[in-house]
Amino acid sequence: MGNSINISILIPLIPMGMALFILILLVSFNRTINRLTKPVSALLVFSLLTSALISTFLYLKKIEGEVFLSNYLKLFESTNLVLHLNSLTEKIVIFFTVIIAIVIGFLFYKLPRRKGYVTLIIGISLISSSIMFAVLFLDFSVLI
Repeated sequence: MGNSINISILIPLIPMGMALFILILLVSFNRTINRLTKPVSALLVFSLLTSALISTFLYLKKIEGEVFLSNYLKLFESTNLVLHLNSLTEKIVIFFTVIIAIVIGFLFYKLPRRKGYVTLIIGISLISSSIMFAVLFLDFSVLI
């Protein structure tokens, strides 16, 4: 059980990492990446659904607890940031990531894929991973 809770750090980091990777590619190869709207959308939806699957796994196994970020990231060594994992936060993350994946899929079919499309999808993914961090940082156990 101790090792399973450690993968919870990946829930917000997977979409953030993928969005930052595509952002670097967009800056480096602006014209090419703006033409590759299908793979960009698919990669970001896949990263969001991967986070939802990890959260679903933790929810179904009833894994709850706290993960200290200072144990994994040297950047947060001097801070006291803790990811709180309980059934409510897992449900919120699952619901939120599936909704954002559906929104990205809807935008893929309804928006004209022009120059700002990739930037919009990257922004949505970065905002969603930031919201996932915020949900995991808040302690909802007092509400349960």
